Amino acid sequence: MSVSRRADLDWLRVLAFGLLIAYHAGMAWSGWSWHLTSADSIDWLREGMRFVNRWRMPLIFLVSGAAIMLALGSRTPAAFARDRVKRLLLPLAFGMVVIVPPQIYLERLYRGQFTGSFFDWLPQAFQGGPYPNGNVSWHHLWFLAYVLVLTFVLLPCFLWARSPQGRHALDKAGRLAARFGLQWLMVLPLAASILWLAPVSYNTNGLIGDWHGLVYYGALLLYGAFLFGSSDMLQALNRQRWLSFAVGAAAYGALYDLFFHGTVRPTIADTDRAAFALLSAVNTMAWLFAITGFANRHLTKRPAFLGEATEAVYPFYILHQTVTVIAVYWLLQIGAPPVAGFILAVLATFIATSAIYFGLVRPLWFLRPLFGLKLADRRAIVMSRQPG
Repeated sequence: MSVSRRADLDWLRVLAFGLLIAYHAGMAWSGWSWHLTSADSIDWLREGMRFVNRWRMPLIFLVSGAAIMLALGSRTPAAFARDRVKRLLLPLAFGMVVIVPPQIYLERLYRGQFTGSFFDWLPQAFQGGPYPNGNVSWHHLWFLAYVLVLTFVLLPCFLWARSPQGRHALDKAGRLAARFGLQWLMVLPLAASILWLAPVSYNTNGLIGDWHGLVYYGALLLYGAFLFGSSDMLQALNRQRWLSFAVGAAAYGALYDLFFHGTVRPTIADTDRAAFALLSAVNTMAWLFAITGFANRHLTKRPAFLGEATEAVYPFYILHQTVTVIAVYWLLQIGAPPVAGFILAVLATFIATSAIYFGLVRPLWFLRPLFGLKLADRRAIVMSRQPG
């Protein structure tokens, strides 16, 4: 079954990555430390970002878990592994060499750590070791590294899930969970990871040493494969979407009142960590259940643009943050007001990324694999660009 045949899944992929682009455009004015940080912050923007931050990356991993199962299909493990390397490792390597360095250069320039042109900086682009002390980084492309590693680590689970025994067991589990509300038990592994692994983890989004990130996102990949692979679970989430919404709203209200209110970056005391972990996990899963339920209920049609948008998501994701950093750098240089700067950064990111994608990445067959796209036939691309 092709990924593109799941309308709700494609809608969620497009909307989740679209939200990610807007989120990164707002980071400079959030009051949180970022590659380029304005002296002025927008409090309401930060609070909106804080809310979506509890479930935006979990949603992307949830959708990715479902997509892994669909991409696996009936392929052999070797064929699937080759495809994952081409679709994940190649864009990651290309991104680290070509896409990310301009971001690091502008950060060094903005912070007064370097003076000179980008070409003057290039000889030291990969010196000094890992970022932030050095200049080697995958920046926003960390997601590709995690999905690549976790896909191979969890491949035995995905292979079992597609076997007759696995399908039978998961069908039964889906029926039981839908009948008795057992999907809420998914909260517990996430809460345990926040409680026990987060305090001993380091190198967030850096893979090595990020035990919490690996376990947390690995669990979400498996959850996505299970939820979107069970018609009983999808029907249950559809029916219970408003209940999940209410639970998510209540859990976030409690989180905000107890831990976030009046702070830019909250500090969680050891005595409060268990409550924070449980509330965080309940909040995250409730919003994931609600979003999945509403998508399954309402996002069932495939307008003409959805197929195009689904294909464009991956290149947009790879390109967007470099475009955002360039736009934000110049907006900060000219002293753009915070709200206007944020709006202009969003617009500039979407417009410039669209121009690069439609003008270069999509039509040039040799660029497509570098951005995770299939190597389409050159003649078909040329014909598609001709009028009539």
